[in-house]
Amino acid sequence: MSDTDKLLAEPAEKAPLTNPSGGADMTSPVDLPTDEADAQNALLWTSIAIAVATAVLLLFNAEALRGWAFELEPGPQSERIVEITDGWYRQTERFYLDRPVAVMSEWWDGIKAMEFGADEQAGDAVDAEAAAAEPETREEEPGFSPE
Repeated sequence: MSDTDKLLAEPAEKAPLTNPSGGADMTSPVDLPTDEADAQNALLWTSIAIAVATAVLLLFNAEALRGWAFELEPGPQSERIVEITDGWYRQTERFYLDRPVAVMSEWWDGIKAMEFGADEQAGDAVDAEAAAAEPETREEEPGFSPE
């Protein structure tokens, strides 16, 4: 066996990196400990983070869940899902939990309007609604002046 073979067969010793600020030696941040307690803590931390994020989304973003249910292919199972998600949305709406998403959506629409200008289609729809709301004046009605 040659010296090269011996070097390849033996595990390399990890040399600590030097701290650029001139302090003590440090190990690489990639060299994580393989302690099982740390692995269990990481799994617990990840599970808690996912559970909290799910709970926050269920409480404050029920509109997105309801929208997803409305897009499902029609059928008896999706009908039940739509009923559940619509009921959940109505419950969150009753307690005003839908307001944070609505406010942030309004802010985002305002920012988009400032950045990209007002949407022409939305403006036409508003103008059409305003024109429909205004009473039309006719020549036969009193108070009309053609001048």
